[in-house]
Amino acid sequence: MSSIIRAKQDGDELMIVSSLDEKFIRHYFRLDDDLEKIYSKINRDEIMDSLIRKYHGLRLINQDPWECLVSYICSSNNTIRNIRNSIRKMCECFGEKIEDGYYSFPLPEMLSRINKREMEQCSLGFRAPRVLEIATGIAKHEFELYGLRDLSYDEGRRELMKINGVGGKIADCVLLFAFGKLESFPVDTHIEQIMDRIYSENWKGAKKSKKREEIAKFARTYFGKYCGYAQEYLYMEDLGL
Repeated sequence: MSSIIRAKQDGDELMIVSSLDEKFIRHYFRLDDDLEKIYSKINRDEIMDSLIRKYHGLRLINQDPWECLVSYICSSNNTIRNIRNSIRKMCECFGEKIEDGYYSFPLPEMLSRINKREMEQCSLGFRAPRVLEIATGIAKHEFELYGLRDLSYDEGRRELMKINGVGGKIADCVLLFAFGKLESFPVDTHIEQIMDRIYSENWKGAKKSKKREEIAKFARTYFGKYCGYAQEYLYMEDLGL
């Protein structure tokens, strides 16, 4: 059953109002992550040190794998504003009402029963058939999404990239934000830009088609097994939030 989480941070205090239990809240917001230990591993230079100080306390989340996967498929060649609108429309049209103005994320079984024409109202464009295709595959147990949790990072990535519309970046995002593979280092335009500004000496000469893979490979070596956290701090800086 879906529920609303209302969260507000006041200084070092996080205030949560929700019918969900504490165990779920702690898991979703990764409140048990040892940030000081993570910082000690990723704090490799003056720039990362400054980012840790600037965004101290920033955590990743543990999103539901299905919701995370579809959200990132919707993000392909899209703006943040359009992504939000498309997901909101999809929830309003095919999710269940939780309370006024709030709807659950539609389950694969629900989306597997609708057609492309019905999906047009969500403004997903070329992404709509991809969402419906993977929804059907999961509903029919042809693709065991939740089983990826037990796979290694490399194995999980290979399986995700078998999905139509899922490349390396989307696979890495799902592995990081839904399956807790902290060695995942998604590289999009923002990360490529900031990594080029700071660490470009480490992939000089890389072919354009391989550049993002080389950036991620460097990050895993340089920042180590918690490089997913380093990615988030770099991403925040490039967005200028």
